[in-house]
Amino acid sequence: MELKTIILTILGASCMSLSLKAQSTDAGKSISDIKRDMGYLYAEATMKEHDEALFAAKSILEMRVSDWVREQNPSEEVEVCIAKAKEHTFDLQTMRGNYVRAFVYVKKSDIMPVTDKSEVVVFQVAATNTDAPKTEAISEEAPMITEPAKPTFTLTKDEEEMRAISSFYDIEPYIKKLQSDGRVKAYGKYSDMPKEVDCYIFIYDRQGKVPAVLKRIGDEQLNMNTLRSDNVTKYKNCGAIWLQLK
Repeated sequence: MELKTIILTILGASCMSLSLKAQSTDAGKSISDIKRDMGYLYAEATMKEHDEALFAAKSILEMRVSDWVREQNPSEEVEVCIAKAKEHTFDLQTMRGNYVRAFVYVKKSDIMPVTDKSEVVVFQVAATNTDAPKTEAISEEAPMITEPAKPTFTLTKDEEEMRAISSFYDIEPYIKKLQSDGRVKAYGKYSDMPKEVDCYIFIYDRQGKVPAVLKRIGDEQLNMNTLRSDNVTKYKNCGAIWLQLK
């Protein structure tokens, strides 16, 4: 290969790299702007493949749209609003190392008129009413008291995977994967959690972090990170998602 051809190839590759970095920077700035704009609902997920990341982000956004619609106007047809959101959803893509970050967003005004202008966050905590249409119906007064766990308790492989989840954005993809394997019996928001079934509870805070994953057996709840007795009501200003395996 001639020296001139080699130089042109190197220059071409360099220009392409700079172009991709510029695009990623622009997308990153757009994402930051959207997050600061209270007129949008958004979700994101980071996966190895673009299609997986986009699917996970859209699944999370659907949950957020559902919660927001129920808070704004419980009489609205949630499924209709979700369908509207899908028609007006846009997505952006950036890279995190070798992984793809998919960011999806939709204008609230494209879903339904905003009736509460002071509404700013999806994770806004409701009172301790378990019939509330959000995932955040958790007590704010219970003391943080723990008891030693039974020394005979051993985590299963599934439970080891669950307690490794540290971000809200990883919960839905994890559940979807279990669903594709035919292993999920039921799951949902905290406000819809059955009172008499054994299940797992993923607790998340306003920053999207998962401070605890609990295992409920009868009237007892075990923190799978500390292996001590715990209770979902001890986590102030948090939401929760429950999961029941087959």
